[in-house]
Amino acid sequence: MDFDEPHGRPESATIEHLVDSTLGGVRSPKHRRLAHAACNHARNEFRMQAEREFQRWIAARQTSGKP
Repeated sequence: MDFDEPHGRPESATIEHLVDSTLGGVRSPKHRRLAHAACNHARNEFRMQAEREFQRWIAARQTSGKP
């Protein structure tokens, strides 16, 4: 993990929020950890992709009238 400037490189250190505040998490030190920028970005993208798929699944169920 690289703590030197410039930041934003894949190996740069970032703070990962384990319990995202947008999902009801509390901004607390115990809910944070260091992560490579690339790893943090990949986990966030995976989480957002899963959320989009879930929203599409719900919308399809509501449209079709299936429980």
